[in-house]
Formats: sequence, C-alpha cells, structure tokens
Amino acid sequence: MHAAPPPHAPEPLARLLLQWGVAPPPAAPVAQRLGGWLGWADAIGLSQVLATPPAAAANAAARREALDWADAALQRLQAELTAAFDDALLARESAEAAPDGVPLADLLAPYRLHHAQQQRGMAARIATLRERLRPRLAESSGPLARLAQLDALFERAILAQERTLLAGLPALLTRRAESHHAADPRHWRTRFWADLQRALRAELDLRLQPVLGLAEALHDDASR
Repeated sequence: MHAAPPPHAPEPLARLLLQWGVAPPPAAPVAQRLGGWLGWADAIGLSQVLATPPAAAANAAARREALDWADAALQRLQAELTAAFDDALLARESAEAAPDGVPLADLLAPYRLHHAQQQRGMAARIATLRERLRPRLAESSGPLARLAQLDALFERAILAQERTLLAGLPALLTRRAESHHAADPRHWRTRFWADLQRALRAELDLRLQPVLGLAEALHDDASR
C-alpha cells in the first residue's frame, strides 16, 4: 500500500512527484487554505495587525541596506545548504557497486540519516533567517512592517502544513530505492543518490518560499 502523496505540493516538488508516478491533488485557493489553517487566536491576532495603521517609511539608505543584507544572506544560505546535500562519502559509495549479502534496509540507513539531517538543517537555518529578516522589513516601510507581522502570525500554521507536505517523502524515497534495487541490485545506489539529491533540492525550494516572498517584497518596496 502506497503512502498518500503530500497535499498541495508546489513546483518543483509537484514536477518531481509526477515524474515518480505520484499525482499531487489540486491546490485550493491560497485564501481558502489560510482560513482553514488559522485558529481563533490567530484570527484575533490577524485582525489586530490589519487594524494597526502602518508606520512611516525609512530613508532610502536604510531600505537599500536592508535589501543588500537580505540578498547576501539568502544567497549564502542557499549555497551552503545545497553544498551540504552532496555528502562526499555517500556520493563516492553510491558510485560503487553495492556489497553482496547486505540487506537493503542496512544499505539505505546512511541515506535516511543524511536526508533527516538535511531536513533538520534546512528547517533550523531557514527559520533563523526568516526571523532575522522580519525586523529588516519592519525598519524599511510601514507596509513591510505589517507584512513582517503577518509573516510571524502565519509562520506556525504554514510550518505545520509544510511538515504535512513533506511527511510522505521518506516513504516515497524508500520505494524509489526498492525499485532501483530490483532493477539493478549491484548499481542501484547511483540512481537512488540522484533521486535523493533531486528530492532535497525540491524540498529546499518549498521551505524557502516564505523567505523568498519576504525578500521579493523588499525588492518591490525599494523599486518604488
């Protein structure tokens, strides 16, 4: 029995799932999804944020400084996380023929550990950048200060949905490994390692969406 695919999977995760024979269900409108995620306390907080008049904008130099900081921090984070995906030892072992007589579960264990470690690293570092980025928005302009407040309000609900989206990936990767192993018991790890790299990059794309949205808002504000 196959695990259910993650709901509302965005691109490029949706493309990857489709290529692997898992069709994600159609996504509901954003407003409808957010309404279903928020509890009554979140709704009260939302109304308070929207009722607060926006503050005055910062000067152009401060806004440019915030934008430059956000761009540099985001580029550095993406580069470091992507580099961590490609573990040198696992990559080298994946290119070699699998040893005879070792159960598939044992051979898969290092890959599962690597995936779990990368997931934890992505979650922690992106959350830290998101938290550091919100004050930069708040210092730039009134509308961006409100956006930062809304992002803090929505973060918990969005992260819960993100976990749901990604919950089926380990089981899906296991099935990919089993399929590759059945087709080529000696050299399946090469293809599986490529699958794992693609899955990690798609996962990073998903996890970065809120931060990329905040950075884009900074760019739009600076261009006005």
